[in-house]
Amino acid sequence: MTDHPFSVPRYEPQGRPADLLVTQYRDANLPAGQQLALADFANAAALQRALTARLELARCGLRLELRGDESFIWPLQALARGAGLQDDEILLSRVPGSRQVFCVHCARCQPASAAEVLTCAHCGVRLEVRRHFSQRLGAYLGVCADADQPYAEARP
Repeated sequence: MTDHPFSVPRYEPQGRPADLLVTQYRDANLPAGQQLALADFANAAALQRALTARLELARCGLRLELRGDESFIWPLQALARGAGLQDDEILLSRVPGSRQVFCVHCARCQPASAAEVLTCAHCGVRLEVRRHFSQRLGAYLGVCADADQPYAEARP
């Protein structure tokens, strides 16, 4: 059995040259024209609009690096793929932080820490976060941690 499940993404170390860096945290070593940093925008939606505009003008072969936590990079990866970039044109550099968890009980995603168990913010079911990652959703799979007590109520 492998220590790294096939569905869990592998991230490359930073440093491979990219034409454009989209980053959760500004990189002081790069000029503003080579990066889009979340801190320079009002919110993530504004950053996504700016990236969309850049990708509409991009030429074939653009190398894009997305750097941040998983909650930050996977929606941008989906946006870049939707704009026509291929997987080998997108470098994902993960930094520790938030991730998305998909609750199979209410079919909603939510931001979460690296904890293996959490309570769904939408339906209240206590979830065990599995080592399965959906690239389409950009989220890990959360399933009921205890079928006998899905809402973690006190036992008699």
